[in-house]
Amino acid sequence: MKYLLTVNRRRILPFSYLLTLCLFLLVSSIYFIKDEQNQYLQGSFHVEISDGTEYRYLMNQKWYDNEEVNRLISKYKLPQEHLAKEKVDIKDFLFVENLNDALLQGEKPSTQGFFDYRMDLIKKTYQDNTIKDLDKILIGYCEGWKVLLRNFDKIFYAVLLALVFLLLPIMKEDDRLKTKDLVEATLYGKKKLFEARIVNSLEIGLFTYLGGVFLFSLLVFFIYGRDGQDLFIQNSKEFFLFPIQVTYLQYFIYKLCNGLLLTLCFVLLFLLLGELVEDTKLSFSLVLAYVSIHFLLQSLWTSPSSRKFLLLSPLSLINIENFNSSLSYHSLQSYYLDSLIFPLLFSIILWIGLSLRKKKTFS
Repeated sequence: MKYLLTVNRRRILPFSYLLTLCLFLLVSSIYFIKDEQNQYLQGSFHVEISDGTEYRYLMNQKWYDNEEVNRLISKYKLPQEHLAKEKVDIKDFLFVENLNDALLQGEKPSTQGFFDYRMDLIKKTYQDNTIKDLDKILIGYCEGWKVLLRNFDKIFYAVLLALVFLLLPIMKEDDRLKTKDLVEATLYGKKKLFEARIVNSLEIGLFTYLGGVFLFSLLVFFIYGRDGQDLFIQNSKEFFLFPIQVTYLQYFIYKLCNGLLLTLCFVLLFLLLGELVEDTKLSFSLVLAYVSIHFLLQSLWTSPSSRKFLLLSPLSLINIENFNSSLSYHSLQSYYLDSLIFPLLFSIILWIGLSLRKKKTFS
């Protein structure tokens, strides 16, 4: 079996395919980083800021409490509908952006501290009064982690695209190469080969996912650095009003595990689809149809009640952040847990499907 696994692995992923896969992941990673840098260039009106790396030299870690926030509100006359970003000091720029956006979401009484006002916004959004208070926040340089988490779903989609082309044709390889009769006439028939293809597909799926994430992380940290892994994700604009307090490193570990389980789920889905559908072109068409319908529904279903149905689609679970604003606090906590449990359940169901197919084929 060991020899069969080795030979079959080389058939599925020969050296030329491996080089193409690495090149595809490298080009994808570079493209995502360049796109991120272009967004910095367009979103910042400071001549000093071109790609975000300059913050490393222009700002230090600093605690912001109510007293410091009141000073910034007075200094920059916040809130402003159209913030004059070029007039904000670089060392205050990141926090002032978040501060201004939060102040525009409601009316803060002059006697109320900003962090109490922020907590009122969070409790109103997530419909819960038991959320842990935050009376100050440490702001610092963590652009590498921000870029990594903002683009995590994109690198996952790139990995998924590569796996579609690698794994969908595997189960019908004998029919395509016209070797079915020859294989079934061997000592172990197709049974051992069936098992080897599943094992090799799981190996290649996990290798591609971990390799893609490692390559992208390496490039991001090489450009932006690893500073800020112990800072809370509330440093990010999209997480400033997020009720759960976790560090960038903790959130990255969650995303890594979430993506790993989803990769396992999609590998088994591609194998089952390739086994059930006779025509490989039809398999590709079904995958394309699923992806198209998923993103179409995602754009159409904007209400909180309808968006919850999207959780039945594994593709939604890589970007659970899309559901943050439509959930209560306790629901939000359970959804993050569900984003780890659901892929595992889907994988078990798909594994059972493959096992039943194997039993039916070789009975």
